[in-house]
Amino acid sequence: MKHSIKRRWAKNILASIIAVLLVCSAIILYTVYNRYHNTVEQNIRARITRSVDTYFLPYSLSDEESFAIAAAEFTDTFLHKDIMEVWVLDRNGKMIVSSSGFSEYEDKVYDDYIEALYSESRIGSSLTMLDSGEHVTAVTYILRDEKDNVYGALRYMISMRDIDAQFAVFTMLVIVVMILVILLFSMSGGYFISSIVNPLQKINQITKEIANGNFDVKIESEKDDEIGELATSITDMADRLSRIDEMKNDFISTVSHEIRTPLTAIKGWGETLINIDGDTELQKKGLGVIVEETARLSVMVEDLLNFSRIQNGGMTVLKEKLDIISAVNGACLIYKQKADNEGYDFDLSFRHGKLFVYADSDKIRQVLVNILDNAFKYTAPGGKINVLVEKVKKGVRITVADTGCGIESKDIAHVKEKFFKANNTVRGTGIGLAVVDEIIKMHNGSFDIYSVHGKGTTVTVELPLYTKESDYE
Repeated sequence: MKHSIKRRWAKNILASIIAVLLVCSAIILYTVYNRYHNTVEQNIRARITRSVDTYFLPYSLSDEESFAIAAAEFTDTFLHKDIMEVWVLDRNGKMIVSSSGFSEYEDKVYDDYIEALYSESRIGSSLTMLDSGEHVTAVTYILRDEKDNVYGALRYMISMRDIDAQFAVFTMLVIVVMILVILLFSMSGGYFISSIVNPLQKINQITKEIANGNFDVKIESEKDDEIGELATSITDMADRLSRIDEMKNDFISTVSHEIRTPLTAIKGWGETLINIDGDTELQKKGLGVIVEETARLSVMVEDLLNFSRIQNGGMTVLKEKLDIISAVNGACLIYKQKADNEGYDFDLSFRHGKLFVYADSDKIRQVLVNILDNAFKYTAPGGKINVLVEKVKKGVRITVADTGCGIESKDIAHVKEKFFKANNTVRGTGIGLAVVDEIIKMHNGSFDIYSVHGKGTTVTVELPLYTKESDYE
């Protein structure tokens, strides 16, 4: 992969670390070598005493030959020849004699001499390299007479050969340490990056399988961190997608069956009505079946259309002042005949004469029909279904309670999900409550379900009361 995390890490982070280490190493080496050089320089400066002035001052007005003789005596009797070399320079900065006896640099004026010449302390220093390649630290002291005229100078030099050797060893140690740090960082960083990249590659492979429709794959979460949490989330997603896919397939099968059943009844009774003569009672029964099954199809198609609108974000509500008592009464009338025919104890009660809400009458009717239809579907004939409409603090509450089979506690949280059916033995598409939930949300209301398995279910819907300000929403 051209732009993999490992490549970016090596290019950006590792390269930056190496650059920082190089800069730090260079600073350390420079500081240490300067410290060595300054230590040597201070050692030389400490050996320059005023006795030097006392020794050479009598020769400040002498001729060059007398000054040269005094210089030779000074270098011959110099006590520190074992650690440093001293040169005696004339007033022009040219070497007259050295403690080592060499005079190969006598025609050269050195930087430390020029610095000392213009310094108030009469001392100048420099780190120079001889023609032999040897580094030396040189300190020059200017000799002045009583009138402050320059009549000569002393140049002290210490070889940096031993110090250079020590510094070379120190430099090698710094390089070795730097390489070890880079290797350690590379190994630890590489391990850390691999601990991120390898699980991500595995997760990527599994998500591709999920994208291809294989929802049975699982990601083993080995670590309790963000990646482990991601793996768990993807596994949960796969489980949820698998469940949704299963519900979708069940939905398609259910819808096919739900449509085929009333169509078969309509077709059969239509053919029967065509072929019979004069049996008014049978005709009425056949027409009743056709009307009932057509109503079922109508509700189902309306649910499907609304579900499609919800999925596409195209559902709208046309709110107006609505008498909710009248709306509930109208919905209950649809099921009154069924309740009487099948022996249901179906009761409708109101605690107020009129209550108005600001709602879409068609959508609210659909909500009521869906809730009542579920109550009758899941309650056996002879059971009780009670509908109560009452005013509450912030609106109107509609309660539909039945003594049906109820819902298992593990299914309560899912009953509002699309395609979900807690009981597959009962007809239905599994989208009715999902549509109800969406419609109530669009009315700024609440929709709650309470159920005890084997004892019954209570559904409550609350809608805001109509106010004069509602017309301006």
